[in-house]
Order: sequence, then structure tokens, then C-alpha cells
Amino acid sequence: MAVYALTSAAGSPGVTTTALGLALSWPSEVVLIDADPVGGSPILAGYFGGGMSHPGTLVDLWSAFRQGQLEVALREKPLRLSPTASLIPGPASAAQAAGLMDLWPALAVQSRELSQLGVDVLVDVGRLGHRNLPVPLVDGADQVLLVVRSDLPSVAAAAGAEVPELTPVEAVVVGPNRPYSSAAVGSVTGFKVRVSLPWAPQDAETLSLGKPQPRRPGPLSRTLRHAAEDLHAHSFEEVPVL
Repeated sequence: MAVYALTSAAGSPGVTTTALGLALSWPSEVVLIDADPVGGSPILAGYFGGGMSHPGTLVDLWSAFRQGQLEVALREKPLRLSPTASLIPGPASAAQAAGLMDLWPALAVQSRELSQLGVDVLVDVGRLGHRNLPVPLVDGADQVLLVVRSDLPSVAAAAGAEVPELTPVEAVVVGPNRPYSSAAVGSVTGFKVRVSLPWAPQDAETLSLGKPQPRRPGPLSRTLRHAAEDLHAHSFEEVPVL
């Protein structure tokens, strides 16, 4: 199994929507950790429409960590999203996120242990360069997925991003051909494009705003399913333990 960190270089290209969509499409057990230091718990506010109150946030995990109970909390606290996917919601604000810095190294270790127990882990770490970026979660991942839109501001930011030196980085292109193709984005940024997600605002609003799912899966849902299956399949590859 593997740990994937999802991030962006600038703006709002859809990191949280992509991470949530992958988690809901994952073919086996997966945990999604919302570690975006901006805070705001966008999945609780968006996908659940603000109607979900759940105690197992990262702030609660920080309290469990301080009591030496982080491993237990990771088993008991996550919110069930689907039969195979669970969520650890993020902090309510950037101020809360700033107080979690000593949690990140321990959470990175526990994420690795989950992956060794057969559970894949997706971590939304927010934007690269943020002062409260959870660096240990980025460095501890098996792969970083850099989410990029195909417009010039997003591509330019990705091309100039300071990416991790030790963790492989690949791109997730949201809305190829608006105006640049996935191949062009890969060429300019220097990152191999792992996933290309179609521009499908109505599909995306199911994930970002909690709108009802259409009767038939749309293009985004279908592509997320294929992407999740591909990432999961590669998570079976042996990862050296340092």
C-alpha cells in the first residue's frame, strides 16, 4: 500500500475535490487526511453541507497524540465516507492548523504504518510554500500528486514550484485543453502527467458543494474511478522502508 500527498503550487486548482473524489472511488480501504493548513474543513462544509458534526478532526488527533494515543485515535476517530473510505477532517481555521506542527512527524509515521497494514492513505496538504505546510507528511509520502489546471497562471506556478527533493512528483491536470493539453502541461512543468481529469463543473459540485449525484456517472466520476484503480494498483509495488 502507499501514501499519496496531494498539493498545488498556487490558487485553487481543485486539490480537495480531487482528493475526495479519489477516496470515494478507491477500490479498497483508504484513509483521506485533510491536512490543508488553510483550515476550514471544506469537506465537512462542502460535501456534507455543514450538517455533519464529527469529533475526529486533526485537532482531536493532536490531543490524542499528546496523550500517547495517536495510534488508537487513527483507528477509532475517522469519519466513514463509504464502505471503503474514511476521512480525518482538517482544522477549523489556519490558527488551529498552526498549532498542529508537532503532530505532523508522528502522523507521518502512523500513515506509513497504516500503509504497511494494507490501507492506502491520501493526504491533502494544501498549497506548496504555505508557512504551515505539513512538511513531514509531504516528505513521508511515497508520491506527491501536484494538481494543476491547464491555464497559464496555474501552469506557470507549477513550473516554478519548489517541490520535494526526495519524493517523486507527478501531475494531475484538471481540465486539459483549457487551453493547454496535458502533454503541454507536462512539458512546461517538467512533471509526468499521471492523471488528466475532465472539466466537468456539475460533477465537481457533487464533491465540492454536496449537490445530488446524477443518475449516471459523469465524465469526472468515471475518470476518478479509473485514476483511483491505477493508483491503488501501483500501491502494491514494494516501497523500501528507510
